[in-house]
Amino acid sequence: MRKLILVLVLLATGWGVQAADLQNGERINRACALCHGQYAQGTPGRLSPRLAGMPQDYLVKAIKEYQSGARVSPTMVVTSGLDEMSDNDIEDVAAYLAQLELPAEAMFNVRQVTGDAPAGEEYYLDECKTCHRKDGSGKPEKNIPPLAGQHSAYVFQTIKMFQGRVRVHDDDPEDDSFDDLGDDELVNITAFLATLDDERYAAAQAEPTRVAMSTPAPAPQEKVEPTQEQTATRGLQITDISQTVAQMKLRDGVSIEDAIDAMMSKAIELNMKLVAQQYVSKELEARGEKSPYLSIFQFCNPMDARTMVMYNPIFASYMPCRIALVEDQQGQHWLMMLNLDMLVNSN
Repeated sequence: MRKLILVLVLLATGWGVQAADLQNGERINRACALCHGQYAQGTPGRLSPRLAGMPQDYLVKAIKEYQSGARVSPTMVVTSGLDEMSDNDIEDVAAYLAQLELPAEAMFNVRQVTGDAPAGEEYYLDECKTCHRKDGSGKPEKNIPPLAGQHSAYVFQTIKMFQGRVRVHDDDPEDDSFDDLGDDELVNITAFLATLDDERYAAAQAEPTRVAMSTPAPAPQEKVEPTQEQTATRGLQITDISQTVAQMKLRDGVSIEDAIDAMMSKAIELNMKLVAQQYVSKELEARGEKSPYLSIFQFCNPMDARTMVMYNPIFASYMPCRIALVEDQQGQHWLMMLNLDMLVNSN
């Protein structure tokens, strides 16, 4: 009888279920890191949230929603390979991301300079703390994600999507928690959320921690050792030039002309002005030189340019935004551009 009870207990607790492969998760995450950062820390904008330390089941649910189209981000799905992930791959990368813990260093601290944090705190404590906890740590056992440490612009954008019913809040399509809130009130809420991790970072300044990694890092290549000052100030380390580039292969059946037309239409939708274009391979062919297909398009949004320069004038060197349509050695055509999310986050 005791043996039978033991077997039943083991079955009920998932005995025999294959554990997640963290090394496979780390490998898959290399594609995610193009936008979400080497440590899955995300970026201050609205498109690349922090993934490190998010509940595993919540990440699995989110990835499958992107696969099914319940959440819509075709660029991310293609560039990260989500559309080709198996269920095991999803479990592996979710487990890998869930066990990551960011260093408690100032460079990872979420900051927001606008908004009335006390007013945001009042709303949060009345409406949000029951699910997300008073300290914003969430409830992983109930798939409720943490809000402390998440980037303000992403939280703002997410709430706007809840308001527009583009995303579902609390698994309830009829949820109207945010319907009566204006943008100023949302900014106040995100201003308060940005304060929730301040105590942790303040306490860690005297003794910064390192990233907790469950999988071994790749063997470093031979290189000149940085100075102590460089080590203390540097951000994301670039070990492969592909880290600096966001790239997307054209789908089968999509012509070069179709890709250019779609890009121009999207630029108009985003209020981005085409400030330069160069059909490099055509120009070379006119000179009698053979070349794989290459065209370069440059776009600029004055408000985005202003934001980047106000953050750090060094980003003027990356303007205007450049997208190349290029043919590789196998005859495949790709859209490629600088991965500005990663570059901004590394400074």
